[in-house]
Amino acid sequence: MTLQCPRCQSAQMRKSGISRHGHQRWMCKACGRTFGDKNHRRIDSQTRDKALALYAEGMSARAIERVVGVSHNSVLGWVRKEVEDYALKPPPAAEQQVVEIDEMWSYVGSKKNRSGCGGG
Repeated sequence: MTLQCPRCQSAQMRKSGISRHGHQRWMCKACGRTFGDKNHRRIDSQTRDKALALYAEGMSARAIERVVGVSHNSVLGWVRKEVEDYALKPPPAAEQQVVEIDEMWSYVGSKKNRSGCGGG
């Protein structure tokens, strides 16, 4: 297995120190990008799905952090990604229906006694 640059797919690289967690870092000789041999911050999909299910049940992000063992910022980021497709896009025209709304009447200026600033 040869290591490849994630940006340019080059196989020519050199060692570029160690991360703060003790993992080897590499630098691509072709494009100059630095990277690790693998992303050690990945959280498996089962943990992510469990955290999202707990959030959907009404558990707070900090409580999920304590129970599941992931950062509350990660949980909130996952929630934002999940609802991004649903909450921010308007429904398609085919799914829209006619809605009947009752009218509301207001009587502006019908007060007989003027009061407050500018009242005479």
